[in-house]
Amino acid sequence: MTAAAPSLSRHDLEAKIVKRCWENDAFRKEFVSDPAGCFVKYLNSPKAQLPKIVVHEEQAGSWHIVLPAKPAKAGELSDEELEKVAGGTDVVVGTMIVSAAVGSAMISAGVSIGATGGW
Repeated sequence: MTAAAPSLSRHDLEAKIVKRCWENDAFRKEFVSDPAGCFVKYLNSPKAQLPKIVVHEEQAGSWHIVLPAKPAKAGELSDEELEKVAGGTDVVVGTMIVSAAVGSAMISAGVSIGATGGW
């Protein structure tokens, strides 16, 4: 009897995809042109069960921000709901990836946020 394969969180899966795209240009091209096909081919995921997958390649000097879908009950979210929206990211790993991406984007775009900045 074989053990069930561990399931990956969305964040973990996205991190693995990014890493493989950075390391393998042929895979990056394949994934960009047909992300759902890659899920079927490499993860044996039934295509009918996949959500709509859209890939955006962030070029140097650009900054893509993805806003999650607004929950049906648009009141204040609980900590558990916020965790789900955030994709269940590990704070250390998520912070490192986001910090690197934001830092890179800010440097390339010449953006600075001062103490009086903010939204």
